[in-house]
Amino acid sequence: MTNADRLYEGLDTNERCELYANSLNKSLEIFVSYTEKEVDDIMSHGLKPIAAAAGLDRIIVFRIMNRDALLCGEKYRWDRILGGTAPIDDVLRELPVTSAIRRWVSIMSDDSCISLKRSEFKEDEAAFLSPRGVMSILIVPIFTEGEFWGVVTCHDNTMERDFDKDCIAMLRSTARMCASTIIRAEKTLIANQAVSALSRRKKMSDTLNKVSLIFLSENEEEFEDTMAAGVRLIAEVAEFDRLSLFRNHIAVGSLHMSQIYRWDKSYGGSTDLVESFADVAYTYFMPNWESYLASGNPVNTLASLLPEREAAVLQTFGIVSVVAIPIHINNSFWGFALFGDTKNARSFEDDIIEMMRSAAFLFANAFIRNEVEYDALTGIHNRRFFDENMKRIISLLSRSGGLLSLLMIDIDFFKLYNDTYGHIEGDKCLKIVARTLSQNITRADDFVVRYGGEEFVAVLPNTDERGARLIAEKLLDNIRNCKIPHEQSEAADFVTISIGAATGKASHTHNADDFVKKADEMLYKSKQSGRNKYSFERL
Repeated sequence: MTNADRLYEGLDTNERCELYANSLNKSLEIFVSYTEKEVDDIMSHGLKPIAAAAGLDRIIVFRIMNRDALLCGEKYRWDRILGGTAPIDDVLRELPVTSAIRRWVSIMSDDSCISLKRSEFKEDEAAFLSPRGVMSILIVPIFTEGEFWGVVTCHDNTMERDFDKDCIAMLRSTARMCASTIIRAEKTLIANQAVSALSRRKKMSDTLNKVSLIFLSENEEEFEDTMAAGVRLIAEVAEFDRLSLFRNHIAVGSLHMSQIYRWDKSYGGSTDLVESFADVAYTYFMPNWESYLASGNPVNTLASLLPEREAAVLQTFGIVSVVAIPIHINNSFWGFALFGDTKNARSFEDDIIEMMRSAAFLFANAFIRNEVEYDALTGIHNRRFFDENMKRIISLLSRSGGLLSLLMIDIDFFKLYNDTYGHIEGDKCLKIVARTLSQNITRADDFVVRYGGEEFVAVLPNTDERGARLIAEKLLDNIRNCKIPHEQSEAADFVTISIGAATGKASHTHNADDFVKKADEMLYKSKQSGRNKYSFERL
């Protein structure tokens, strides 16, 4: 008695057909609920009543990947012993094209099923099926839109048997449901990938906009903090953990580069530059990159696949995957940004590369703008920014008859501070003073600049005498409240400032020097009268 005979013992043909129909209906109810469950869950539960009704031990879905070459591979496997979905056989991911498979495909090309028993296997069939424990098998072809899509193989690994016509009809219907489920799953995956790609592109666009705002805003924090914040946002999306920015220059008749910025995720942001990357020739550092990058081509590869010199340099710093983006400004090869991944062997996707191009340009322009407008040490505006903007401010105020106030600010006894505590502490003191001044000059049109050395200037458009005096008092108090020790100061036990303030009605006959000269006179007066105070006079 066969496995199927035991299953159907005592059932006549009509009762057996009813069993098939009921099993198929149960399966159909599960398969049509696809949208609510995972594919493996659907297939596992949907095939269970079918396998029980047909007395099957295994059901495998194969999909044809290349009809001309008869190349097909396993897409899904159900196993009775495992109670449902089973791991795909790696050997069958791409089915070997044997003489048996060629013969089977020829038979199934007109939509005919193939039913085989072990005792009747031909030699080539036995070589393929017997090692897999097959005693009986039904191979069901699947056609979609008139094309040979694949096959479903139904296995009895217990004993030899014949599949009756009603069982074959049930398994044909099941095969079509399996194919339909897999096709829908693939379409859903493609749709989800498209949505995911759109979502990622939107995220990239939003991130670039945020970084642009960070770099273009009047942010008076330290420049490296601003850079680190921008780079970190890009790194989160592009998934790199190292960034170096290199700027080009000509030296000794050849193109050289210097590392001007370095970011490392493991350090939490900006970190020290590599000394060996200062003023180094391309021919020494990256001999194969100069002409390639100069032509506008990005490098996107594993470090191990690069020529020997480039690979050695990058691997020294633990970089596994690298992207080098050339930066051209005003039609000139300005330099390049090097993005590194120290953990994953990967090639960066095209949309990520485009994001890196935009980011590299933002990074370079941030440096250029910083050098032009900001003081490298303190991060606040510099003398050049002051000179360029005062003419514009006076011109605007002269049309409206507005007032302009200007404060000249000097750190008291700063030379003694440097002599006592050293220049490193002196730099820290300058940073604290600059930050404190900036935090207390809060209106949109107001700004503070480092005028030179320990001197600062606060520019206050549309501010009258009373406003200027209030700001001066506020700055004096807040610098005192910093409590920076200064034991050699003759003004106090901690760092203080002196201020010279001037206010005047702006006129087209005025220039910046008029306000600077008057404020400087008042600063001198504050110093002569004991420091740690302000003096005021109208222009």
